[in-house]
Amino acid sequence: MAENSRASAAIIRSYPWVDTSLGPRHDWPVSLQATVDLMLPAKAQIVLFCGPEYVAMYNDAYAPTIGEKHPFALGKPAAQNWAELWDDLEPLLAHVRKTGETVSARDREFYIERFGFPETVYFDISYSPIWDDDGNVHSVFCIVSETTERVHALNAERRLAAIVSSSDDAILGTDLNQNITAWNHGAQVLYGYSADEMIGRPVTLLVPPDRPDEENAIMARILAGERVEPHETQRLCKDGSLKDVSLTVSPIRNEAGIIIGASKIARDISERKEAERLQRVLMAELKHRVKNILANVQAIARQTFRSSDAAASASFSARLRSLSSAHDLLTKESWEGADLAAVVSVVIDTFDPDRFSVTGPRLMLPPRAVVAISMALHELATNAVKYGALKTAEGQVSIAWQNDGEGGFQLIWTERGGPTVASPQHDGFGSLLIRDALAVELAGAVELQFEPDGVRCVVTAPALPKWDV
Repeated sequence: MAENSRASAAIIRSYPWVDTSLGPRHDWPVSLQATVDLMLPAKAQIVLFCGPEYVAMYNDAYAPTIGEKHPFALGKPAAQNWAELWDDLEPLLAHVRKTGETVSARDREFYIERFGFPETVYFDISYSPIWDDDGNVHSVFCIVSETTERVHALNAERRLAAIVSSSDDAILGTDLNQNITAWNHGAQVLYGYSADEMIGRPVTLLVPPDRPDEENAIMARILAGERVEPHETQRLCKDGSLKDVSLTVSPIRNEAGIIIGASKIARDISERKEAERLQRVLMAELKHRVKNILANVQAIARQTFRSSDAAASASFSARLRSLSSAHDLLTKESWEGADLAAVVSVVIDTFDPDRFSVTGPRLMLPPRAVVAISMALHELATNAVKYGALKTAEGQVSIAWQNDGEGGFQLIWTERGGPTVASPQHDGFGSLLIRDALAVELAGAVELQFEPDGVRCVVTAPALPKWDV
């Protein structure tokens, strides 16, 4: 490390040049001696390749560009320390020596291993001849400037520009005065305006009249350094129509990190919003028709039970209401299923919620399971009111469930504090629905246990497909 920190000038002055092909310094061409004296204090990155072996000399400004090669490259033939790029570098140097012409290039690509790993780097280069006293090219004077970071930044900028240009999303930029500074093809497609029509004009031209303060609120957040996450809004198009869009806004900063504007990305969500509207209409129609069917069934039941058992009529009506509640819950969730906690809540609200203890994680059920469990819980609660824990003032019901880690679940109904329980002599409709129908609907197992201190029902179900209706 100590050797690495030595200044190039000190090394060059004390170097045993007599042992190199250049010979002692006093024998060097006057032009080379003068060039070395000019090179060493210069702030520009300069390297000399001297004589037929291209012996290397360079200044402190150049040393960092070769990394761990410094200071070992000083005084050595270039082929020794630039071996990995010698096939590329040597023809450039040879051309200067043979023709006396200057070779220059911008962002010239080189392959180099300067920190123990391969890199592709870029330099602006100017390789010029140094003539000896006989008029021959003795050395090559190289002024270089590494541009790797700039090239990478430019390439990244070009890639970003290509992405922005080809994006189907509307991407535009604004300054702090909310005037448009950039406008891609996606913006033209979405809003109908060309870039020539919009650049330099206020972005508020796209804001509907009923949202006068929206852009000001967005800009206030941008000036505070915030990113405005995707949110749904509307924008006004050239033809006067409104577009539903998902809008994201981010600050644009300059090299000093100062906010100079905003980048806005708008995605057309009109088709999705229309699909959601149509879905709501269809769900409302479905709910209406189911209600009508259940109402007709209810009317038929009243006529059927008119001269029969009033208790049977009431029980049948309660079951219909439970089924209707399950359908209402599914309709709210667009028939994609429902959370088990919501299913339980709907059922126990019909009874006395304070008598129930409910615990369990979030668990989404498919529609088929929602209806089956809702009906089964209704039967359990109804029986608890007639014969079990809910028949006494002290009785309580616990409903608890847990995931099995594989997409299935186990639900446990436990009654405590009610009358002493005895097993029924035969299964009624409620028991059949709970034990047999529920097991079939969930493709699982149901244990209905009539323990002396209370009914216990354990439902075990495997993972059910989301669309298993």
